[in-house]
This record gives sequence, C-alpha cells and structure tokens, in this order.
Amino acid sequence: MGMLPEHLLNAAALKKEAESKGADPETFTMRDSDFNRNPVGTGPFVFQEWKSDQYITLDRNEAYWEGMPNYNSYTYRVVPDPLTQEMEFYGGAIDNYSVQPHQVARLKDDPQYQNFSGLSFGYSYIGYNMRRELFRDKRVRKALGMAIDTDRIIEYILYDEAERITGPFVKQTDYYDKGIQPLPYDPEGALRLLAEAGWKRNGSGWLEKDGKRFAFTLITNGGNDIRKSILAIAQDSWRAIGIDVKTDVVEWAVFLGKHVNTGNFDALILGWSMGIDPDLYQIWHSSQTNPQQLNFVGFQNPEADDLIVRIRQEYAHDKQVEYCHQLHRIIADEQPYTFLYVGKWTAVLDRKIVIMERLPSGEEAITRITPTKTGNYTFYFNKWIKLAENPVFETE
Repeated sequence: MGMLPEHLLNAAALKKEAESKGADPETFTMRDSDFNRNPVGTGPFVFQEWKSDQYITLDRNEAYWEGMPNYNSYTYRVVPDPLTQEMEFYGGAIDNYSVQPHQVARLKDDPQYQNFSGLSFGYSYIGYNMRRELFRDKRVRKALGMAIDTDRIIEYILYDEAERITGPFVKQTDYYDKGIQPLPYDPEGALRLLAEAGWKRNGSGWLEKDGKRFAFTLITNGGNDIRKSILAIAQDSWRAIGIDVKTDVVEWAVFLGKHVNTGNFDALILGWSMGIDPDLYQIWHSSQTNPQQLNFVGFQNPEADDLIVRIRQEYAHDKQVEYCHQLHRIIADEQPYTFLYVGKWTAVLDRKIVIMERLPSGEEAITRITPTKTGNYTFYFNKWIKLAENPVFETE
C-alpha cells in the first residue's frame, strides 16, 4: 500500500473531516475520506485528475528519489466493456492491456506485441457469515464447498486461466502450504456431512432441520461477469442437493456500504488482492469482526489468533513459515470461505515500449522489459519509454 500521509489521515484529521461533512466521527474511517479521490503518495507519479468511469491522470514527480520518470504523464483509462478494450488496444489507443481469460489464446502469442503472464497475488472465494446460525457448523460450510465443481468454473468460465487454492496465503510463496488438498467435488459426500449436522430432505426434496428449510441468499457485486457466472453455478449446485438459494447482484457502493461493511449478508462472492507479506491480522483476527472491519465473515478462533500475532512478531523466516502453515491448516479445516481459485494474468504491451536508462556518460541505454522474480513486469515502469518504431535487440 505504500506510505500514507499521517497529517491527512490521523484520528484528528478524520474527525475534523467527518464533522465538516456532518458524518459520525465514530464510524468515519479512512475509506470514507476524500483522500481516496485525491490521493497523496511518495511514488514516481503525482495524482492529477480522476473522471469517474473515464480516466485517471498522473503527472511525473520530478523530485522522485530514484530520478524522475521518463514519461511526462500517465493516463489510466476506464473502459468497462472487454470487447471495446480489445478494439482500443488493437487500434493503438491503449498501450498496455490486461487480457481477459477468453482472449489469452488469441493474444498471448501474437508477434505484434510483447506479453507477460503469471499467477495473481490473491484469490476468489465464497464467504459465509458465521454469525448466522446456518453457517456456524463447519460441516455445513465444508459441505457447501464440496457441492461446487470448482474445476468446472476454472475450465468453462476462466478458460483454464486459474488454479485451485486452499487457503489465505499467496500461492507463489512458501507461506502457502502446498500439502493441503482442495476440497473434492463430492455432492453425495456433502449430503452425508449435512445429514450429520441434522439436515434431511423433506417430501419436496428440500433440506430441512427442526422444521426449517435450508435457505439463504448469495450475493456479489455488479460489473463482474465472472462472479455473476459463479453465482449461477453455486446456486444450481446447492439447489441440486436440496438447498434453497436465492441470488442477488448489487451495485458496488451499495454492496460494500449496506452488506459487507455492516455484516448484513448470508454469503457472498468476493476476492482478495494480496501482497506477499504473510500478515493476515486485518482479515482473520477475531478482533477485526466489527462493522467497517475486514473480518466481515466473523471468523473467530483462539489458536488462529495466537498464530496471527506470532506471524507478525517473528523475524526468523523458517519459523514464520511454520506458523503460516499451521494457520493455513486451521482455516482450511474451518472453511469460513470456500476457497475457489487464484487467477492467472496475462498482459500485452506495445512492442515499442522499452526500458530507457541514462548512463553516467550521458548516453541512453535501451533494454527490453523483463519481469522480476515475482512476475511483476511493471516494476521499472518509471524507466519505460515508447519509441517511434519497434526496437531490434541482438537476440531477435
């Protein structure tokens, strides 16, 4: 996330901003601040303008510690329609384009462009509100996961541009316990677990316990076709074993404000974008289950709490990995989420974009863009420059 300006975001500043807006200072947080629309940072570019649903523009920071970027300005365009994005890229109106899963086969090996790919730092999941009586039994949560064919989602919705995931750590790191196997797709096994938890089919075929039908609502945010498809697959899968599931797609601001931040939901489809740091305090510690906090599913486990704190305090890498694997196993066993997948990403880039560095002699050195060990091809973005013609390197 980078460094944040204390003078704009400390408790006194947030209280003053809340009062100026007539908001409750007790519930007003950083996420409500105007800072989110007018950010101040320490990077190679400085925020200039944000036109909603159109673009964000940045100007170069001429005082940047590593040297000012080669670009005078950078524009991030917002183009909601994937087909329009692709056409804009083909037409040269966009230089750098994140490819949709169904476009990868067509664009990845196109010799007109340079391309980069890898696993994302994050994952998609179905989260269950563990404050609700319906989801307090881990056998129920596990059964719900076993009823969904995640491999089918990866194959047909994501065109195999994803991998299964079993827990909360970045899969490319050693914090992730690769020995933990994903839940199997096993509807009959799911029904056996639900029967152990007291859920039996009634005369109409619905699961019932103490005269009450197994029924809930699964929600996700609008503007994400993949999540909408998962919504439909999950609903069909659960109805097939006798669970009465309704679904709803909610506009993003309402989704967060009315449901996620308040804990007012049964189950939801979301995703986390992660860093490689294994500190998961905000998402999984039991102290973070209040409104406006990120453990909105209400997961509470004393052993997990202890491990989360130990991970934060431990400097020895091997010991930290050991604690992470223990935490991974606890969360995988408790199944507060049905962990679905980590997506693969592919980005295509105009071949004329290269890295340009000025040598001590004053000469300019041009090299091709190469990703870091983590797959980050934009790491040296401030050194990028766009040439008038495609470059020719010795290896070509």
